[in-house]
Amino acid sequence: MLDPTGPLPPAVYWRRRAVAIGAAVLAAVLIGWGAIALIGGASEPQAAQAPPPGPPVAVAADAPPPPCADQAMRVVAEVARPEFKVGERIGMSIVVTNAGDRACVRDVNRMLRELTVSTPGGKHVWSSNDCYSESTNEQPLLQPGQSVRNDVQWSGQMSTADCRDEPGRAPAGAYQVLARVAALNSSPTPFRLTAAP
Repeated sequence: MLDPTGPLPPAVYWRRRAVAIGAAVLAAVLIGWGAIALIGGASEPQAAQAPPPGPPVAVAADAPPPPCADQAMRVVAEVARPEFKVGERIGMSIVVTNAGDRACVRDVNRMLRELTVSTPGGKHVWSSNDCYSESTNEQPLLQPGQSVRNDVQWSGQMSTADCRDEPGRAPAGAYQVLARVAALNSSPTPFRLTAAP
């Protein structure tokens, strides 16, 4: 059985046997590899495919900035000097600052802002809004840390809200000025009026 017999030389039969055995071994290896690949592929879970990305969200480059929240704002009353003579014009200012961390728009129209002078005990002496009813359209864009100021010159003449009385000029003494923008109020800033020589 092992010795080749036939009309051809024995070397020919040995070569044929070697080729047939090699082909059989190769076929067995390929079949085994295919079976392992199929079994391994079936046992691994299929990865979930990610859904296709949706369209990009459009962000309007020219979208208006938001209004300034009260908690992000700071209001201060300033006086040009700590002391004036009776009869001098007294320079005062409302300073509104964006103390937040983003740009915003603040409505500071003339009817929303007010400077009020009073005695240290709280007695009303004068207000920039007494007898004033003209509104303005002032809505500045304030960057973080940016301020807007409104200056007022007070003549020293006292005023009342109803405009009927003429109480005269504020006498020498201690006073304070407070600033208001809508519901936001400043701390009082003191100053003095001294008698004219």
